[in-house]
Amino acid sequence: MPEDNSFADHIHDTVGEDMVIEHSEALKKEIQKASKEKLVLMLYDGAIKFAEQAKEQMKQENFEEAHNLLIRSQNIVLELLYSLDRKKGDEIADNLAKMYTWIYNKWVEGNVHHQPEKIEEGLDIVRGLREAWKEATKKVREASDVG
Repeated sequence: MPEDNSFADHIHDTVGEDMVIEHSEALKKEIQKASKEKLVLMLYDGAIKFAEQAKEQMKQENFEEAHNLLIRSQNIVLELLYSLDRKKGDEIADNLAKMYTWIYNKWVEGNVHHQPEKIEEGLDIVRGLREAWKEATKKVREASDVG
């Protein structure tokens, strides 16, 4: 992962300027104060939000808006991929990289061929990863509170 300050800057850049404007200073402050664990959760949330919106736009045959939303989701997945620490993460990081690449490719395929079911396939995995990340960080926090 990038250094602490730059990681928050990456999140700001990745979620998109209009999302930052939409939530204004409150989101900026939340990003700046958030732990790395919380920032990853925020990335998952953004990817899910934009992909769900894209899927709905695609069903309504609003392909340009669906495309724009999917690009945002894809950029977030790329940020998750690029932020993996392959040296420390070993096999887990390699497996996550494979999943992020698979999700990215599904969303590209869904975008190009206007197939909302491909977006949903990627969403299923991202939702699962989000829940696993949330649970893992909770268990680590609980273990550190006890120790």
